[in-house]
Amino acid sequence: MTNSEDKPPPAVGAYWIKEEDYPALLQLFDDGDKMPPNWKEWLKMAEEMEQGLKAYGHVVLRVYIDPATFPDWCAAHGTSPGSTGRRKFVAAAVTERYGRQA
Repeated sequence: MTNSEDKPPPAVGAYWIKEEDYPALLQLFDDGDKMPPNWKEWLKMAEEMEQGLKAYGHVVLRVYIDPATFPDWCAAHGTSPGSTGRRKFVAAAVTERYGRQA
C-alpha cells in the first residue's frame, strides 16, 4: 500500500525567455510593464524560482516563449498574451511532455 507522500511531486513548467527575445516579449505581454525591466533581472528571478521548485523535488520543464509564434498560439487557444496566456502555454507543454498528472 502506498500513500500520496510516496509519490514524487508532479513535474512543473516554467516559462523561459531568451535574452534576445526579452524586449519583444515585454512589448507583446499585456503585463510586460509589471515584469523586470531587463533580461538579467528576469533571469535571476526565474532561476531562483526554478531552484526553489527543484529543492522541493519537482522536475522543472523550461518552456521557451517565442515572440514570433506565441501571439498565434494565444489567439488559437482563446487567451491573451499575458500571465494567463503564459500559464496556459506552460501547462499545455507540461501535459504534452509528461501527460496528465494526478
